[in-house]
Amino acid sequence: MRRKEFTFIVVILIIVFAGITLFKYIGQPDHSGSATEVVKSDSIKKFWIYYNRATEYRLQGNEDSSIIAYQEALKMNPNHKDALYYIGNMYMNADKFDQAQISWEKLIELNPQSERAYYQLGNLYFCVNHTEYFHPEKSKLYFKHAADLNKETLNPNLLLGEIALFQNRINEATDIFNKLSLMDHKNAEIFFIIGYLKWKSGNEQDAIRGLEHTFELGITATSTNEQGEKEGSAKNESIGKKKECDLFVDWLTRKLTIPEKYDIRVEMPKVYKKFDQYLIMMREQLNHD
Repeated sequence: MRRKEFTFIVVILIIVFAGITLFKYIGQPDHSGSATEVVKSDSIKKFWIYYNRATEYRLQGNEDSSIIAYQEALKMNPNHKDALYYIGNMYMNADKFDQAQISWEKLIELNPQSERAYYQLGNLYFCVNHTEYFHPEKSKLYFKHAADLNKETLNPNLLLGEIALFQNRINEATDIFNKLSLMDHKNAEIFFIIGYLKWKSGNEQDAIRGLEHTFELGITATSTNEQGEKEGSAKNESIGKKKECDLFVDWLTRKLTIPEKYDIRVEMPKVYKKFDQYLIMMREQLNHD
């Protein structure tokens, strides 16, 4: 009888032990999950360290170091939209057009509504510094897409006007720049080109007014600077263009000078004739469509 009692007690103890073991197993936190969370948290911290470092280098104008830091950040988060946008800008500034194109195209895959990515791809294909990529028709498609995404933005329409003028589509260019003059009253490039178009059409008085207004604004007003922007806020974005790439800003900032004393009637035909000759030369040099 005692043997049966002993066996019974042993069985009970085994059951209790098994229950305790099972409870401990089920009740313990998932250590593998915790480890995953630690790794994930560490990756996020590293991303922001590299991203902030890349931003500092970018603002300092240190393109190579900025690219390296953005590359490290993108290893931690390959789909970060701002990192893709800015590394594309740095690639383009460093004349690494292939990599810039890849970055902005990936940004568009992630966000088909990214106005800034379409705009920068438009710049890529209308950059006079890289004749292999210079393709006005392709550029026009990207600028149109950017303009369609944000009806209130100036820059894509400004570049569409430049393309029309480069391709010698005078009527189209005139319509675009007249509309742009209502959007921005302080952009010297707009009024310079309006004056040029008036000169081309033989309207001397309006050509004088266009050049005079350009001189009043100052040629530095043609530059636009890249500033920080939020992906989802197209209206608040200030999207810059690379001055060295731009066919018109390059001429205005390097070739056009404002004399301390001048007779605008004398200056006007000389300035616009030089600009006209420049356009003819650039069309011959770049137009391979």
